[in-house]
Amino acid sequence: MESKSAAARPAFPAELEYQSGFGNHFSSEAIAGAVPRGQNSPLVCPYGLYAEQISGTSFTSPRKFNQRSWLYRVKPSVTHEPFRPRVPSHGKLVSEFNESNSSATPTQLRWKPVKVPESPTDFIDGLYTVCGAGSSYLRHGFAIHMYTANKSMDDCAFCSADGDFLIVPQEGRLWITTECGRLQVSPGEIVVLPQGFRFVVDLPDGPSRGYVAEIFGTHFHLPDLGPIGANGLAASRDFLVPVAWFEHLPRPGYTIVQKFGGELFTARQDFSPFNVVAWHGNYVPYKYDLSKFCPYNTVLVDHGDPSINTVLTAPTERPGVALLDFVIFPPRWLVAEHTFRPPYYHRNCMSEFMGLIHGGYEAKADGFLPGGASLHSCMTPHGPDTKTFEATIALGNEAGPRRISNTMAFMFESCLMPRVCPWALESPYMDHNYYQCWIGLKSHFTYESVNKDGQDVANGHGDHK
Repeated sequence: MESKSAAARPAFPAELEYQSGFGNHFSSEAIAGAVPRGQNSPLVCPYGLYAEQISGTSFTSPRKFNQRSWLYRVKPSVTHEPFRPRVPSHGKLVSEFNESNSSATPTQLRWKPVKVPESPTDFIDGLYTVCGAGSSYLRHGFAIHMYTANKSMDDCAFCSADGDFLIVPQEGRLWITTECGRLQVSPGEIVVLPQGFRFVVDLPDGPSRGYVAEIFGTHFHLPDLGPIGANGLAASRDFLVPVAWFEHLPRPGYTIVQKFGGELFTARQDFSPFNVVAWHGNYVPYKYDLSKFCPYNTVLVDHGDPSINTVLTAPTERPGVALLDFVIFPPRWLVAEHTFRPPYYHRNCMSEFMGLIHGGYEAKADGFLPGGASLHSCMTPHGPDTKTFEATIALGNEAGPRRISNTMAFMFESCLMPRVCPWALESPYMDHNYYQCWIGLKSHFTYESVNKDGQDVANGHGDHK
């Protein structure tokens, strides 16, 4: 299903070059000397390039939070026709959640994996919103999308003016071309494409499927480590940033597709947006291999909070409260003694959307499949299913160390209460029997006693005054 245009683009090399680090000030040149020396915007840039800044924060944000990059390009991105609403429109993208387009429900929800469509579908058309909260217009909130695609993007580039995209591919590699360079992202890796950056998604392996978290009005940070100390979890050096790469070819009729307020708009131009010869700055796309995560865990008793597995966090103004956390459940050892080791039953002031990249999830013996998803909203009870609980109890206190292997589950966790889109609630992939995984939980209550009148009060019998 590969288009002629996509096939004509140069294939990615077997080993791409990257720069490493998180939040660094990077600099990269596809042609030596293309970055101006001593200033950002000289009267005439080297090689006759145009200087263009892309800002991810307000100009006056504190220096430690300020994000911006300077791009030196063959033609500036402003050289395009006016934006017009995309035809056909895309009716399943949402960036402002309210009663008119989504529903509130406290019910535990679960979806089976979505099949890849038979008709030609690229990343843009295969993207749909599942749930979210807040508003991109008000610069506070998030949207959780999923995607299924079977063809590369053809003669067009996509960008979101609404927020940063954190993409979690579950099936099929992604070749992503950005204005800063190229990234290859495999299942088991993630990529963050900041607000406003233009990019193309090619599918070298054919069909692809995955998850996307989009955050409005903020950016992802590495979480503070607190008592853990200086090392552990996701290390800065394991985040990879592309090196400059450009194409300088005429592209008549090339289309920029911009997501703006949840709607799609298009603008035509006669050149590739990937004509950036050099750049420098700290507002950049990046990727991360989840297998490099260094997990921490309980070494004596009890089950640690899932926050100990946070890879990236988008904080709010309230300390310790996240607009959205990206948390993973990777392979690791369980060694806690006299402890129910799977996640405990709980109700949470946060809302949790879970996905599974491969393998199984320790709290669900069956039903939660790779490519599927679940949603447990604010204060909705959830936890291990009946099979998991019974199997764990049967092992007794002397279970011994056990390694969880061949798995990678993740969670998008937010302090906001998500609203669910109608097509997600009406989806043929909705697991309407999800609640039954807990119905089999039976009472193990063993208390027996006799009150002063000789009545058996076990099982709640007898008078209580």
